[in-house]
Amino acid sequence: MPADLRTLAVGALDQVVSNRSELAELWAEATNGPKWRQDITRLRDILDPPIPPQEETFFEI
Repeated sequence: MPADLRTLAVGALDQVVSNRSELAELWAEATNGPKWRQDITRLRDILDPPIPPQEETFFEI
């Protein structure tokens, strides 16, 4: 998927789960609400993978 479409998709997912989203509010009341949030997070992580933490330090500060 092109980078510009990934960016748009991530933005859309962020809006869907935001505190201002009526959809998120409705899912919060549903039995499967937590699974829905997990699925959205999984999709977001596929589109924009989180940066893994560095395990080794290259220099001391």
